Amino acid sequence: MASRAAKKAAKKAQAASEFYDGEDFVEPVSLPTSFRFFDLPSEIRLNIYHFVLFTPTKKTAKKNAGTVGASAKKAKLVAPATQRIALFLVSRRVHEEASHYFYSSQIFRVFYIQDFSRRPTLRGIPPCYRPLITTIELILGNSWTAPPKSWAVDDKMGLPEMTLLHTLRVFVECDPSQPIFEGFRVSKEYYTEFSGRLIKEILDRLPALKFVEFDAYPSVKRDGSLMTRLMKEARAANKKIIWGPERGWTDDDDVGYVHIEDPIPVPDSLPSYTPDPVDELENRIQELALGVRS
Repeated sequence: MASRAAKKAAKKAQAASEFYDGEDFVEPVSLPTSFRFFDLPSEIRLNIYHFVLFTPTKKTAKKNAGTVGASAKKAKLVAPATQRIALFLVSRRVHEEASHYFYSSQIFRVFYIQDFSRRPTLRGIPPCYRPLITTIELILGNSWTAPPKSWAVDDKMGLPEMTLLHTLRVFVECDPSQPIFEGFRVSKEYYTEFSGRLIKEILDRLPALKFVEFDAYPSVKRDGSLMTRLMKEARAANKKIIWGPERGWTDDDDVGYVHIEDPIPVPDSLPSYTPDPVDELENRIQELALGVRS
């Protein structure tokens, strides 16, 4: 079979050489058998990584990242685990670029809460990927009568290893120090003290952190006991406080401050008054008329 195919190829080559003159005949160019992926610009490579990592199948189209906080609302649909692992195993360089894009573009929770989320918390992330994380979220208010024992900051979380981490998001579901919780809470300041110690321990282990973003449900007051303590700890750690979109707080929402979007300009001084000659003449005539009548 091989010799027969070789004979056919030789006949075709001979026929082509007889059909074309020696000067006009152009030999076919051999195309490359491999594609140089890393010759593409980084923007295109990132788009390819995004397509492979965050394109779910019909079976995995549902979001399983919980229902509370930015980690749930900004969660991306991910591809099946087999597809993601296959991409990571292509080569060492592909693994470095794809894993960096995958972990740096997502928000990971510090602790589990009562809603269901398949995304691992910080303890469940392999140590080799922790330096790639850029944003984490702490959700407070869950189990305010008895916080879980697992809600403890320790070395297993790997916080000092997160060298690229720049933002800690704090979402407050409720403030048990408010009067509505009277009779149900352990004490008025129990959960406030617990949350204050918790965020302080987290901030102490994140020296490279730049921002602390606070957000909450509408029932949480910014000047309440819990938020006051949390902001105090963030300021004590020299972190810049920013505000999330859920509650709509701004830097101008201080106690007793009313924000006016378009304030009325106040002049530095009143303009000098120059009477109109006609008005002055009419006033003079009225004075003379009154004087005559009197």
